[in-house]
Amino acid sequence: MSLTTQQIPLFTRRPSRVRRDIADIHAVSRPAGIYTGDFYFTHRYDDRIWFALGDVAGKGINAAVVMAMIHEELEHRIAACATTRCDPAETLRRLDAFLRPLMPSNRFATVVIGHLREDGTLVIANGGHCPALIARLDGAIEEIGSTGPVAGLLPAARWSSVTTRLERGETLVLFSDGLSEGNDDDGCEVGVRGVREVLSRARGDVRAVSNSIMNAIASSADDQTLVVLRRV
Repeated sequence: MSLTTQQIPLFTRRPSRVRRDIADIHAVSRPAGIYTGDFYFTHRYDDRIWFALGDVAGKGINAAVVMAMIHEELEHRIAACATTRCDPAETLRRLDAFLRPLMPSNRFATVVIGHLREDGTLVIANGGHCPALIARLDGAIEEIGSTGPVAGLLPAARWSSVTTRLERGETLVLFSDGLSEGNDDDGCEVGVRGVREVLSRARGDVRAVSNSIMNAIASSADDQTLVVLRRV
């Protein structure tokens, strides 16, 4: 299992102003086999942190090769979009334009891309991926579902972005379908509903929330990737 924890560092663009931390992030990636088709990425620029999580259709070495291509391109696309402050939906469109000439006709990727600003503004575009979940301070769990199709498959595809607000202490959870399609201890599929239920009961920091969700999955035939982000 690959496990990473990130405390987003102080960031200075101009010597006269030190940027404050935006979020605590904990990410987990658990491949189903030797290779994984899941990917995630975070990037701090100026007053916002960008994030992405996705899943390449298929398993094994072929999916892993496509995943590596996407991950490298995603770094370039997000870095470029961060400097020009473009919308996450535009970032997704640019990633799709890169992928379509390269992908086999039966291959595609689901991906969610977004950014969180210092003021709490959260903007997300979702290309056919599992819904992003937001745990509110009042206990409510909100979903941000697909805002367009999968990437790399359809000509002239379009996406939109959803804008909301993350208050201090509220948590954003992104996950691949290896979690929602995994089984619990009773052998039943967890589903998005199960992930929501675990999130609603989870307590503690981002690592603790991540552990609660991952521990709810007793078995899965697919790669499992999870990113938990909490505004500080």
